[in-house]
Amino acid sequence: MPGGIVTVTMTVHNAGPDTAGATLPDQQSIIVLERGYDIVDRPPPFVLFEPATGCNAYARETEPIPGLPGGGLAYLFLYYFDAIGPGESRTCVYRVRFLPSTQEDFATDWLTTSPNDDDINPSNNRFDYTFVAAEPPAPVAVPALSPASWFLLGFGLLLTPVFLRTYRA
Repeated sequence: MPGGIVTVTMTVHNAGPDTAGATLPDQQSIIVLERGYDIVDRPPPFVLFEPATGCNAYARETEPIPGLPGGGLAYLFLYYFDAIGPGESRTCVYRVRFLPSTQEDFATDWLTTSPNDDDINPSNNRFDYTFVAAEPPAPVAVPALSPASWFLLGFGLLLTPVFLRTYRA
């Protein structure tokens, strides 16, 4: 729902044969990059509003990128993970708040990379998915009064002071 909060769980798995992201000690070198959102025409669909668990999650605005429409400014979401041994996984849980402008479904993807590793199968490093926007709640119809009802209501309001004086006397 626009303005709603959603919890997202992302699991990154290393199929091996080597440890991913282990070339530099104590550095989170596995990066999951979400497709950038063009923010020239409209705001991003959601914002991160609290720290993630299991990874470090950041949102950044890019410098102008030539070739993108409207001047090329994009909003990126990045998730950093610790090294993952062969056959192991890491899970990141974070919450997003959808902006009120998010009214339509949108397709996006996550792309996993580690700049310090040689990946023998980079074709399995991308996950495509779609956020499905909920229908905004239908407006509640308030019944309208007929002209005769409006007349009786107004007449009753005019007579209210008369009835109050009579009642106090």
